[in-house]
Amino acid sequence: MKKLVLFIPVIIVLILSSCDGRKSKIDRLNDAVSEFNNREILIDLKDYYPEGYTETKTDSIISKTFRVSVKNYTVMDKKILLNETVKNLHKTSQFHRVFESDIVVSVEDKIIYDRHISVEKFKDFETSDFWNNATLEHVWVNQETSNNLTLSLGVSILNPKNKAFKLYEILIDKLGNERLTLIEDHS
Repeated sequence: MKKLVLFIPVIIVLILSSCDGRKSKIDRLNDAVSEFNNREILIDLKDYYPEGYTETKTDSIISKTFRVSVKNYTVMDKKILLNETVKNLHKTSQFHRVFESDIVVSVEDKIIYDRHISVEKFKDFETSDFWNNATLEHVWVNQETSNNLTLSLGVSILNPKNKAFKLYEILIDKLGNERLTLIEDHS
């Protein structure tokens, strides 16, 4: 019985000393992997078209009547998300920058038409999913259909996400009145 009385405290001491709160090998491995993953950061790559600011300015005189200034440019803080992929810790996003245009038309040195043109101007005329990712592509003077009474501007609107486009014509008379017409619709 003396041996049993000595043996029980020894077993209790062994049991208590083996439960000292240390982690098992699996727990330590899981903690190390978790800590490593927390230190890794997601690499976010962004690809823009066009890469930087783009501007084209065209000044025209039509039939010695209309003086036209067309400025097409990118808006650097507006973009359309085309595609986004995540592979491992690399996230790649492709964007198409939004374009807008400023048009100034004068007759006999008097400004008759001064407008800022963007997709927002066209969204009001028609509701469609096309407009969710659309941007102005280009505005130009159509010299073939312009004459000394009417100025014709071509307006191309692009949806780069689904590769659709619309082509409009803006006719401006000598008084600055405009008429908008849809010429082509590939949406």
